[in-house]
Amino acid sequence: MEKFKEKLAALRAEIDQANAKADEYKLAVKQLESDHIQKDHELHSLQQKVKTMEDQLRKTEMNLQIASTKQVFDMDIDCAVLTNGKTSFQEADLRVEGLEKKMSKLELELEEAEKRNEKFKELYKAAKEEMEALERELAGV
Repeated sequence: MEKFKEKLAALRAEIDQANAKADEYKLAVKQLESDHIQKDHELHSLQQKVKTMEDQLRKTEMNLQIASTKQVFDMDIDCAVLTNGKTSFQEADLRVEGLEKKMSKLELELEEAEKRNEKFKELYKAAKEEMEALERELAGV
């Protein structure tokens, strides 16, 4: 019977050890489950962040595309304005050339008119002197 009691005691000790190990494993499982839940929360949070960032990226890409399109449109307008301005500038140059030619022609006409005016003044002066001389002659007669 002694052997039986020893065997029973050994089995009880083994059961106690197994229960202690089971408790340790239960505690480890709870810890792992807790870690798993925490990791799931972190994963969910990171997935939300990724989704938010992807949404922001899409919005930014759309804004960039809109800005790029607007910039191209503005550049087209600027080119059109510059081309129009260049055309206007060329037209203005042609007009200035025409006006300069007209001004040169008018200056020549003015010089000719001033020369004729001087001739007429000389003729007038000569005619006046001749008339005064005639008046003196007639006054002396």
